[in-house]
Amino acid sequence: MANIDMSILELNHTYTAKELAAMWGYKSHHALSKGVLHPKDSDILILFVTRDRLPGTTQFKNELRGNVIKIEGADKHGTDKLLLDNVESQKHRIFLFYREQQLTPFTFLGKVHLIHSWIYTDKASEFEFFIENFESIEDDMALIDYIVHYDENSSVSLNVMCQSAKHLTYHLRCERDISNREYVMNQKGTSCAVCGFNFAKSYGYDVGKDLIDIHYVGEHGDEQMLDFDADFIPVCFNCHRMLHRKRSHNISVADLKKRATYYMEEPDYEQLTLPLDLLF
Repeated sequence: MANIDMSILELNHTYTAKELAAMWGYKSHHALSKGVLHPKDSDILILFVTRDRLPGTTQFKNELRGNVIKIEGADKHGTDKLLLDNVESQKHRIFLFYREQQLTPFTFLGKVHLIHSWIYTDKASEFEFFIENFESIEDDMALIDYIVHYDENSSVSLNVMCQSAKHLTYHLRCERDISNREYVMNQKGTSCAVCGFNFAKSYGYDVGKDLIDIHYVGEHGDEQMLDFDADFIPVCFNCHRMLHRKRSHNISVADLKKRATYYMEEPDYEQLTLPLDLLF
């Protein structure tokens, strides 16, 4: 029997199916290929979700947005009851591994809660889960939107959502505080620290003066400990949006700066990756 200890896994870390199979004592990684794994005599369910499968294979409608993921179940409905049992009883802890492309490693996104289900008999059922892990957020505002439109009939408590949102709330509050912005702007100027863009130079002083975002790069949880010189940088709106875009594989300021420098001179902007020597 496989011995599965979820506590040894690192949130947002990538794992191949072979690595997980070896870690959990399975003879083959094919044991993890069913999409929903329920280890014998355990209280856990493990979801393996792939957004885009290879051509010629069965495609599932799986969509990750913010801290919510909607997945399509198996055509034969073999896992429907297993998942539905959790709506009322919460008898299992559910964990999620996610990847965008088949044959690539999975990213461990941590514990999830089943919040909605659509059960069909003539087609695959659909299930919607809330992801506790704040760092999985693909779109910062998606979590806020979900909380604002919170459904009281949801099986996950608002408290769980708010716990996931507390770091986001702190982060946004630091960035949108007028005093913080003015201090950073006065100390570090109004040119983007990533790409160098300056609104006043590009559009005129009369309309572009003092127009800049600030991005929080600190790791504190207490506003009393803020170090303005180390914890903030000025960024243009475009670069700020890129920095907040992909929390499940978050891009650093340094990496985004390398990308901005590279693609300013590279005509083939549609290439998928930068040369490796630029990333180190």
